[in-house]
Amino acid sequence: MADLTLKAGTPTGNPPAGYLKLFISDDGRLTGRDATGASTMALSGVNTGDQGHYRNLVVNGCCRASHRASKALSTAWQYGPVDLIAVAAGGTVTGGTIVQASGVTQLAKSGYACQVQSATLTGAGTISWRHRIEARNAGAIANGPAMVTARTYHDVGSAVTYTLTVNKPTAADSFSSVTQIATGTVSVANATNADLSLAIANLGDCSNGLEIIISAACGAISSKNLYLGDLQLVAGSLALPMAPRPMATEAMLVARYLRPCAGLIGKANSASNMQVVLSHPDMRVAPSYEATAAVAFTDAVAADFVQSQASVTTVHDVTAHNGRISCGFFSGLTSGTVMLQKGSGGTILASAEL
Repeated sequence: MADLTLKAGTPTGNPPAGYLKLFISDDGRLTGRDATGASTMALSGVNTGDQGHYRNLVVNGCCRASHRASKALSTAWQYGPVDLIAVAAGGTVTGGTIVQASGVTQLAKSGYACQVQSATLTGAGTISWRHRIEARNAGAIANGPAMVTARTYHDVGSAVTYTLTVNKPTAADSFSSVTQIATGTVSVANATNADLSLAIANLGDCSNGLEIIISAACGAISSKNLYLGDLQLVAGSLALPMAPRPMATEAMLVARYLRPCAGLIGKANSASNMQVVLSHPDMRVAPSYEATAAVAFTDAVAADFVQSQASVTTVHDVTAHNGRISCGFFSGLTSGTVMLQKGSGGTILASAEL
C-alpha cells in the first residue's frame, strides 16, 4: 500500500478519463478535477496546516473570550462582555443589556454568542454589531475575494432585515473615516437560527484595515432578544464552516487588543491614592486603562483597602508593554506603604481595541 501525498495549489493538466486528480485548493480544501477539467465539489472540513486555526481574520468571532461585565444597551458604540465585538442601538433606547450568551449550541459552533437581551426600542430601532480588523492582518488578503459569514437568532415576532457592510479606513487602523467596500441584506425569519453571508468579489486595497458591521432593522420592540455568533471573514469565495480555534489560541490573539493586568503592585502616596505599575507585554499599541470594578489591595500586614468606586485616576506613563497609573478613592492609606492586589474585587483592563 502506497502513501497518498497531496500538494497545495492548482494542478496543471487533466487526468485520464475515469480518473480524478486531487489537490488542496488555496483555501485549504480537498478538491478534485476530472478529465474534462471541471472541478468537483470541494470536500468540507479538510484544511492544511494551521489554516483551519487562522483562516478567520475575526479575532473572537467565536464569542468565547470575555473580560467585561454586561453593559446597558446604548445608542453609542461600546465594547461589552464579548471581547472585540462592539454593539450599538438605533432609535430611542429604553431598555436592554449586552450580554455573553452561552449554551446556544444550535446557533453557534462554539456555543457562545453576543446577545442583546430584553431590548426595548422606539422609533426606527436597530441593533448593530461591529468588529474591526487591524491593518497588518487585513493587508494579507488585499485585492482578492472574501466571504463574511455569521449566525443569528431573534424573537422580534416577524422577519427582520439584516444588513452586512464591510468598510475600509482611509488611514491605517484609524476608523474615523471609512469607505464602503461591499454591502448586502438578508431577511431572517422570527425565532430561527439563520445564516448570514456577504460575498465580496474583490476587497481592493484594504491594507489600512477592515470594519464589519451587521445591523438588524428590528423597528420598535419591547423586551426582545437578538443574538450574533460564529462571525467570520475569510479569504476566497467559499462560505466555509466555522472552525472555532482552541480557547488558548483565541485568548492569545485577544491579548494583543485587550488584557487584564493581574497581580498589581502599588505604593501609597497619600491617604486616598496610590501609584500602581502595570505589565502587558506586546499589545498592539499603548493601551488605555479601565477598572472592571472597585479594586482591592492589602498592605500584607494589618489591613485591606478597597476603592469606594472603580477608578483609574491618572495615567502617568504607558507603552505597549507596561504603564504606571494612579488609583484613587481609597481611605486610610499610609503614605509610603507598598500595596498588593487582592484576589477579590476588580482589576485593571488594558485596552488597545480598534
